[in-house]
Amino acid sequence: MGRNRKFRVFRRMSAGLALRVFLLGLLQVSLSPSAVKAQSGGKVEFEAHAPLRAAVGESFQIQFTVGIQGATEIDPNSVEFAAPQLSGVNVIAGPVPSYGMFSSTQNGVMQNRATITYTYLVQAPAAGSVRIPAAEVRVAGKSYRSKPLTVECENGSGGLRGSGGPGTTRRAAPTGSDRSGREATVAGDDILLRMEVNKSEVYRGEPVVATLRLYTQVPVAGIEQAKYPALNGFWAQELDVPADDGGSRAAIGGKVYRSHTIRQWLLYPQRSGTIEIEQAQFGVMAQIVTEQPETGTVYDLWYGGANQVKNVPVKLRSPVVKVRVKELPQPQPEGFTGAVGRFELTGGISGDRFSANSAGAITVRLSGTGNFPLIEAPGLELPVAFEQFDRKTNERLTNTPQGTSGEKTFEYPFIARAEGEYTLPGLRFAYFDPSSGEYRTLTVPDFPVEVLRDDSEGGTSGLGMVAGVTKEDLRLLDSDIRFIRMGDPGLVRRGGVFLWSWGWFLTLFLLSAAFVGLLLYLQKSIRARADVSRVRTRKASRVALRRLKRAKTFMNAGKEGAFFEELLRALWGYMGDKLSIEVAGLTKERVFGELTEGRGIEPEEAREFLGLLGDCEFAQYSPAAGIDPAEAYRRAAEQIDRFESKL
Repeated sequence: MGRNRKFRVFRRMSAGLALRVFLLGLLQVSLSPSAVKAQSGGKVEFEAHAPLRAAVGESFQIQFTVGIQGATEIDPNSVEFAAPQLSGVNVIAGPVPSYGMFSSTQNGVMQNRATITYTYLVQAPAAGSVRIPAAEVRVAGKSYRSKPLTVECENGSGGLRGSGGPGTTRRAAPTGSDRSGREATVAGDDILLRMEVNKSEVYRGEPVVATLRLYTQVPVAGIEQAKYPALNGFWAQELDVPADDGGSRAAIGGKVYRSHTIRQWLLYPQRSGTIEIEQAQFGVMAQIVTEQPETGTVYDLWYGGANQVKNVPVKLRSPVVKVRVKELPQPQPEGFTGAVGRFELTGGISGDRFSANSAGAITVRLSGTGNFPLIEAPGLELPVAFEQFDRKTNERLTNTPQGTSGEKTFEYPFIARAEGEYTLPGLRFAYFDPSSGEYRTLTVPDFPVEVLRDDSEGGTSGLGMVAGVTKEDLRLLDSDIRFIRMGDPGLVRRGGVFLWSWGWFLTLFLLSAAFVGLLLYLQKSIRARADVSRVRTRKASRVALRRLKRAKTFMNAGKEGAFFEELLRALWGYMGDKLSIEVAGLTKERVFGELTEGRGIEPEEAREFLGLLGDCEFAQYSPAAGIDPAEAYRRAAEQIDRFESKL
């Protein structure tokens, strides 16, 4: 009895809906203009709409809409609609054309859009997926095709009824005599919140992409009270998510949903073991479309009762997601600092020949894809004859679902201090490749360099360093052994015999004393010349004054770069000579210690001298530092004069 009653109700509803569609189409055709034309320059759009789900035996609408931007009317004769072949459904009515015009104002500009919609009323006879093929339409001589659609047909009399619009769904009222007392509800699986990861098992440092998605079978008016997971145990970087264009179709548990991406993160695990991604909590407002009960009047036959949209709050929680993080294999190679991914390493040096006290740099470029934000720079140790400065790092990185891609550039600046031939060590960089599960080591070869002597000062090299003696520095003392004089010497006896006389003894004594004195003087002179430190100490002030004089020449000529370079040579050279410090150990810390602890200089005076050195170095490598050359020259002269009196 109940089944027959439901069948009669269904037949009455189907017939009424079919008659409604037919009368509506007839009225619209009769009222449509007979000679209206679309604007020639408008953009034409052709779209297809159908519900995501439909119940077996219930009717639903399939609509094909032609829209022209900027048009107020469409000439029906200018539109040729090629109806698709609908299989898997029973066509109750259609295609029925209907016309519409929409206007909107934005920034004071009126925008119009004219449409013509071809509506089918169909019915699914059996459960399964029904494919709606693409339709074709010709407008003003040009063809347009719609996208094919899929409708999931399910069993059950309490299923869904399509409203005909894109993505809109309404739930049928429960059967019974008191239909006016029904309430709009949302089933537990109508809206789902899921946190999805592209990998559930990774190595420590290997990127994981986590995506928070919302799956809907009913319209959602908005999201409120959103609480995102803390992502503890990961280094997280949020990725850009493209604007939602209505969502894509996805199947979960045999049901079709519209998938909307809420947020997406790029995660790098920081520890091994199982890391949990906590729940995300959302509050959403679902829109449920219901029908008022039919009274059997002519109004119900035409309009089918008025629809009502109700907002239903829904609380959502995403399940906890677990990611298993594996520890990196042991043993780890030399030079490995935690880099995971795929990389390439290149390097170079600014030159292979340098003058003493000139600057250079080694540049290393690391490129590829991996955990770039967590990568440390390769270490570099230069010989003691090179003064090494702080490393500079530049990076160009982009976060993508595949990982962080781009490059990092490391620059190692230095100053060559002592002349000679050196081999600067290359660099090693080890990383772990998760695709192969192996470590790989990249190397930059050694850099052979030659440091030439600093010819700016004849007998010294660098900042007060005594140069090595070369063949060119030797001076020929005499030309050769003198030639023996030939012939008669012309000897003539004069007076008495000088031998054994008092004059002879006096002369012998004087010559012996002179010989002893000369011998002692020569020994003392040899010892003094052998003491290089003492020689440098005595000549320190003279060399410094010559350099100050040369620096003043550069200052008067307006050559600030050359002035500060020569002033640095004067200051460093004076202190190196005065304190007998070799260039390899000539550092600010060493000078400060020698002055305060070894020579009894007040720390304030020592710091003032080192501050002058720092200002000159800063002005040499940063011309825009704003340091007055005249003031620097005055301070340097005062400092040298002061230390000369105290040292």
